[in-house]
Amino acid sequence: MKAVFLDKDGTLVDDLPCNVEPGRITLCSGAGAALRLLSRLDYRLFVVTNQAGIAFGRFGEAAMSTVHDRLRDLLFRERLGLDGFYYCPHQPEGSVAAYARDCHCRKPLPD
Repeated sequence: MKAVFLDKDGTLVDDLPCNVEPGRITLCSGAGAALRLLSRLDYRLFVVTNQAGIAFGRFGEAAMSTVHDRLRDLLFRERLGLDGFYYCPHQPEGSVAAYARDCHCRKPLPD
């Protein structure tokens, strides 16, 4: 299996810090064409993203489901799909105790 692991903010979608509002989530210029090329070359597409906004209380973890739905919709319009969507809600300096910790899922760590 061939795979590409894509960062979300500033790579797949335009970078608007802590944005979880679906109407403001837009694909980066050229992302659709690039992903279609990768798909034609039989690459599977995965999103891996750090979402420290959860740890800082800027939005709840449940918002990531809405973000994932929006990405699926945007990519469907490009005749594409995601094979996985993974995020890390942790940040050691965060203000929400449940997420203010070191972890193994924060990029660039291997989990």
